[in-house]
Amino acid sequence: MKPFGKLSPDDKLSASLMPMLYDRPHKVLEKLRAAIEGTSEAQIIDSKIQERMDMGNVLEETIMSLIQERLNITIKYPIDEVMSIEIGMSADRKPWDIYASLDGMLYAQEPTLVIPEERKIYTEGNEQMTLLGPVPVEVKNMQHRPYDNIECMTVDYGRGFLQLQAQMLIADAQFGIIGCLFNGNDMRVFVVKADKKIQDTIIEKALTLYQHIEDGTDYTPHDLDTMAGKYAEINTPKVELDNTMLTFVEQYEDCLNKRKELDIDMERLQMKMIEGLGDAEVGTITHNGGLTRLTRPIRHYKAQPAKYIEAKPAREIRAKSVAIKHLLDEWN
Repeated sequence: MKPFGKLSPDDKLSASLMPMLYDRPHKVLEKLRAAIEGTSEAQIIDSKIQERMDMGNVLEETIMSLIQERLNITIKYPIDEVMSIEIGMSADRKPWDIYASLDGMLYAQEPTLVIPEERKIYTEGNEQMTLLGPVPVEVKNMQHRPYDNIECMTVDYGRGFLQLQAQMLIADAQFGIIGCLFNGNDMRVFVVKADKKIQDTIIEKALTLYQHIEDGTDYTPHDLDTMAGKYAEINTPKVELDNTMLTFVEQYEDCLNKRKELDIDMERLQMKMIEGLGDAEVGTITHNGGLTRLTRPIRHYKAQPAKYIEAKPAREIRAKSVAIKHLLDEWN
């Protein structure tokens, strides 16, 4: 296990934050802003998650060795220096950088051939690839269904892919390697190419983030959690709302009624299908040359010991949704 942890500064954007920057940019903004202002709080991590993280650190060197053996390459590990790239500049001429702490690096001074192998080595297009120059290497230890094709990485943005794209951008590399150990016993290696379109998007998202930090602005909420988090405190007991708000109330109540009707219809239809299957596990329907299968299997659950739930401190959290109550009916 390498004798050091995260090397990149907490108040700057790093490659490891790329998945969050794509999915929850407001959380990245909150994290960096707190680091800049010196208000960061110690992160409370569930004990089971912490155990997995610790095991990942312990296994990192082993996974790196397995990557070297599988690809017949020599990887520099560990890397005790941080890399960065400047993507812009603030109004007072301070650089906006993206940082990366690499797990490892292959320095391919000669063309290095990679041949795909089922369930072991995956390449784009399932074609042979020739590596040359610096090749960042990222290690992941995952409890997950093993990725069984390269598209799980490149199309679905699998674990480590966006992080590796940022690392390749910073290292000016054309290729990258992700070694994933799935479920403790299934080792798979993914060799990917630098994707300029994705890297341009990374730069665009990073510039937007830094601009929010400089201007003191926030992202426009894109989901209920984000909107609720924007107004997490109660500072005004009561406010008189514009009548146009009633339109949203009525539309929401209309959706609720439709959902209730759909739930009733769906339950009724499920009852019909359950009755049709009876005590059979599988039923088939032949129709106009087509064939549809219905299944109602038995699910088996292993006995489990009682779970211990860790104590939680008292806390106050504002309701995430708005409750509606009509106090007076309108005049007819």
